[in-house]
Amino acid sequence: MKRTFSVMTLVSFCLCCCSLLSAKEKYEAKMLTRGGPNTEPVLKIQIVIESYTTGEEGWQLMQLLNQGGNEPFINAFRQANKGSLLFMSARGLKVMIHVAHVSPKENGRKIMLFTERQSWEMDVFQRTSGRYPFMIIELDVDNKGKGEGRIYENAQIKFRGNPADGTARMEMEDYGSAPKNLFRVQLIK
Repeated sequence: MKRTFSVMTLVSFCLCCCSLLSAKEKYEAKMLTRGGPNTEPVLKIQIVIESYTTGEEGWQLMQLLNQGGNEPFINAFRQANKGSLLFMSARGLKVMIHVAHVSPKENGRKIMLFTERQSWEMDVFQRTSGRYPFMIIELDVDNKGKGEGRIYENAQIKFRGNPADGTARMEMEDYGSAPKNLFRVQLIK
């Protein structure tokens, strides 16, 4: 009887832990815009993270880029779905997140989200450059899920890999324009 109870307790604990690891996170934030005639001065943003990119997934992407070149890498990058970024404005633009990493900090976490470069401002002309084909969202949150963030509209990426265990992480290498600041970042789910 005790053994059955212990096994059931262990199974319940494992299922609970697995559901916590795969549970999706939802953040809300606000962002000041340039405030043109067709743009709202403050945009509400919703960020949904379905899952984080594993070290092995990062390694596969890095290998595709290094061995296959840009086209196979971009195709695989576009197929990965780790969440979404929703601009809750009149336009309601939804941007898919393709790579998501999280790093612990002393009193919280740093979350880095990667997607292709996209524009959400209708009346603002943006210079485009092949050097900066990515958009990166960076969130710095405390243990309660509150904090701040930045959106780098024109960014360049690089990989940091560990051949010993076959893992890699995508990182921001450079960016081509000043980031947009996110304020009142808050975990809501």
